[in-house]
Amino acid sequence: MKAAVLYKGRMSVEEMPEPVPAAGQVLVAPLACGVCGSDLHARDHGDHLCNLLHRAGFRGFMDPDRPVVMGHEFCAALLEPSAGLPVGQRVVAQPFLVDADGLALIGYSNRYNGAFAERMLLQRDALIAVPDQVPTDVAAMTEPLAVAVHAVNQSGADKDCAFAVYGCGPVGLFIIARLKALGLGPVLAIDPVPSRRAMAERLGADAVIAPDGAASTEWWRGHDLHIGLSDTMAAASGTTRRAVLFECVGKPGMLTAIAEAAPVAATVVVAGVCMETDAIEPALLIQKSIQLRFVFAYSPQEFAEAFAMICARPEALAPMLTGETTLTQVDRAFAALTAGGEQVKMMVKA
Repeated sequence: MKAAVLYKGRMSVEEMPEPVPAAGQVLVAPLACGVCGSDLHARDHGDHLCNLLHRAGFRGFMDPDRPVVMGHEFCAALLEPSAGLPVGQRVVAQPFLVDADGLALIGYSNRYNGAFAERMLLQRDALIAVPDQVPTDVAAMTEPLAVAVHAVNQSGADKDCAFAVYGCGPVGLFIIARLKALGLGPVLAIDPVPSRRAMAERLGADAVIAPDGAASTEWWRGHDLHIGLSDTMAAASGTTRRAVLFECVGKPGMLTAIAEAAPVAATVVVAGVCMETDAIEPALLIQKSIQLRFVFAYSPQEFAEAFAMICARPEALAPMLTGETTLTQVDRAFAALTAGGEQVKMMVKA
């Protein structure tokens, strides 16, 4: 079978051995797979990314000195009957496989190939059937949406919160969509790229701005929240509003910048993956009573919540699908997303 193989920072389409299911596994054909920001990190900073995961104690992550087939945001078709589902049934699943060597993360494993291939293996008991009314490309967004579901769940978000999302790439946009699907808001979206601000507005953001400290300060003030201690102590409105800010950029300096721009007693949820050493000034965060919450991945229940959200309104996330390519042209999708611009979520199609 053909697969797009990452090896030593380069992608190439190669012939690979056919995957053979073991007990508890099923053979599927990927139909569509999104390119994730973590895929770009793995290609460009593989050694660093793998070092981080190994330091975090994840034994199932890939060895960057060996070939790997990425792709973990997928919708696939069964090539054999499984769990009462017929051949050809479209499915999604969490990108994990369990074998005698432990847990493997599909798309970042040297033992199992990901969805940038003609065939792959999935865990039989993880399969979720995709209903007919859900387009394949939209179903493939279940995995990244689950990341947003987890981030929102961990934020403590409720009806008394006002929100700001810094960075309107896929993670930030999924968070905006999740907040609005839950009926939460108001939501302020902040991004320097006009097309991404426009996308945030399409997905339901109540206000969109380019990075501008004065504008964000005024927006918070309009919701009875203040970024300075003196203004907060002087306010006598008795508001019960709380501020929740999502950091979805992942660049050095963002945590400090957001802490300075955040209302007093805000919660900052860190979903952006900064690959460099960053510095914060704890005394500033202490004086403003800022709470930092770092989030990663999702639970099986949150994956199911993401899928249920997609099935309820498949059309809601469709605007994020801004491009597609074929298996033999995966490197073009990587190049387009690395360059930035108007691409948001690109799909690799069978």
